[in-house]
Amino acid sequence: MKKEWKAQLILLSLLGITSLLLLSSCGLLELQEDKVNKKRSSVLPPYRVFSYSYDSVWRSTLSVLKYSITDQNQETGHIETDYIKPADGGWTRPDGTSNISAGIRYKVAISLVRVRTENGKTGVKVTIDKKLERIKDFFSDPEPLDSDHLEEKAILYRLERELVIEEALKRANTEVSTPL
Repeated sequence: MKKEWKAQLILLSLLGITSLLLLSSCGLLELQEDKVNKKRSSVLPPYRVFSYSYDSVWRSTLSVLKYSITDQNQETGHIETDYIKPADGGWTRPDGTSNISAGIRYKVAISLVRVRTENGKTGVKVTIDKKLERIKDFFSDPEPLDSDHLEEKAILYRLERELVIEEALKRANTEVSTPL
């Protein structure tokens, strides 16, 4: 009887230790995933505030964006592109060091919001978020990747240049149309 009791005690203790190890390892894995998600969310996408009218910033944003657009709503200030594959002629880094993989794709989401600047003028805050993901195979979910924010900054730069050129053309037209 004592031998059976000791065997049952040993079996229960081994079962308890095994279940404790399994439960704690799942908890650790979950914590690591949370840490990665927090790291991704801590990096804010690039933005810039422009002191131009909302309509001119909207038009310039549409003209600067050279990708096919799947969703655009001027009232909510949202523009989203279709999936872009760098291997099919998407944006490449200026130094040419990017490793283009066939499984990588991304979307560009742009949000425009009317704001007040520090000096009290109205402006438009343009935020550009590039959502990169890697598709390993047909059955698994896409794995989100971090952006280097170079393309977003390049789009913001092109948008700024487009707005400056548009403003200069308006001034040149008004100077030409006024009689001397």
